[in-house]
Amino acid sequence: MKTIAIDAMGGEHAPAAIVQAVWRAKTDLPSTKFVLFGQIDKIKACLPGPLDQQVELVEASEVINDEDEPVRSIRRKKDSSLVKAATYVKEGKADALLSLGNTGALLASGIFIIGRLKGVKRPGLNANFTSNF
Repeated sequence: MKTIAIDAMGGEHAPAAIVQAVWRAKTDLPSTKFVLFGQIDKIKACLPGPLDQQVELVEASEVINDEDEPVRSIRRKKDSSLVKAATYVKEGKADALLSLGNTGALLASGIFIIGRLKGVKRPGLNANFTSNF
């Protein structure tokens, strides 16, 4: 089973939008485990159903906001949802990290927390856009 560490507090409509997306993804990705990092009371308030083996919650008391300076925020906010999720990947407990929050902090966490693969000079960033044109 693959595991995705998710910054549930990142983004404009977090955690509700994140929780809703995870619940929809569970059906399409039945062999994937989703670990949501953030303020558990706020995440639980958004759950559309009971937790199961596919979804785990990990408490993180701090949030890195869009206006926070990226490198400084990942160094100072050690209990943030983004830093804790990145640490999970670094420790091999998750295969990937997903955040809709501060892009600079996400990239900085890729460099300074997770680390780069040998031969890779810059972290990758994937942005998908869909349209109903």
